[in-house]
Amino acid sequence: WRGGGCASPATLGAARGAVGIGKEGQHQPLIASLTWGLVPLSQAQEIVNRGSDTDVWKSILSEVRFVHVNTSAVLKLSGAHLPDWGYRQLEIVGEKLSRGYHGSTVWNVEEHRYGASQEQRERERELHSPAQVDVTRNLSFMARFSELQWRMLALRSDDSEHKYSSSPLEWVTLDTNIAYWLHPRTSAQIHLLGNIVIWVSGSLALAIYALLSLWYLLRRRRNVHDLPQDAWLRWVLAGALCAGGWAVNYLPFFLMEKTLFLYHYLPALTFQILLLPVVLQHISDHLCRSQLQRSVFSALVVAWYSSACHVSNTLRPLTYGDKSLSPHELKALRWKDSWDILIRKH
Repeated sequence: WRGGGCASPATLGAARGAVGIGKEGQHQPLIASLTWGLVPLSQAQEIVNRGSDTDVWKSILSEVRFVHVNTSAVLKLSGAHLPDWGYRQLEIVGEKLSRGYHGSTVWNVEEHRYGASQEQRERERELHSPAQVDVTRNLSFMARFSELQWRMLALRSDDSEHKYSSSPLEWVTLDTNIAYWLHPRTSAQIHLLGNIVIWVSGSLALAIYALLSLWYLLRRRRNVHDLPQDAWLRWVLAGALCAGGWAVNYLPFFLMEKTLFLYHYLPALTFQILLLPVVLQHISDHLCRSQLQRSVFSALVVAWYSSACHVSNTLRPLTYGDKSLSPHELKALRWKDSWDILIRKH
């Protein structure tokens, strides 16, 4: 590690480190052998997320901090990369121990290898064999879900723009697409381009659900119950699953500092599509009072379904790339100016 008069943090056993010393940014590598004695766990390592008062250190699950016994310096990543002599690896430094949770000072053990055989040759073979890390039995669903969501929020990539990158607001109205493949000789091509009828219908279903729920809640406060109790519970449950699933899979993208693409919206879109039949069934059962209204509504649903099938068939060449279209036909499929349809210039 590169230090400036601070003793190096403790490590277990014997370690060899490169210390850079010098003036005006000119560091001369000095190889030093640092030997540390084993001390009690509570003095040299601090388990941050311990589940009990015991000093049990678990692979993958336990988060620990390495604290130097004499100086209280904590081992952390500086965020910089070592020069070529350090193979561009991340720089490890020592910093004064402070209160609170800091991700750069937290470490975990990915694998723990040890030889159980009595023969030295067999024991060495066990130590060099690939380790199978199985954490599925230890991590609950909520733990894996929480970690995935946190990784998505905390991961930051460069701010470089991509040709097909988009913002979350463009996903709802399908103002963007992604071109994946173009035939080397013909105009056959494959795009990530949704069915605009299904896409818009999902957004409308979510808006209708929100408005109806607000209307029902306001009337229930005045002791007016438009729905039977069992129908109301089904309506609330559908919203918790579908609308809640859409919110969890869509809203966090507004907080992310990373390059985003249309396919990031697909999980949220799935919950919108699941909400669509719930809204249609609710309108038919509880809002259409007469048989005539139900018949008209059924006819509208058939017309909507037919239009969705027609759009799917029309956009089939761009979805599956099974047909080469002329430049005029490709321009006709560019229903929005923001869609990037590939047209060869001969």
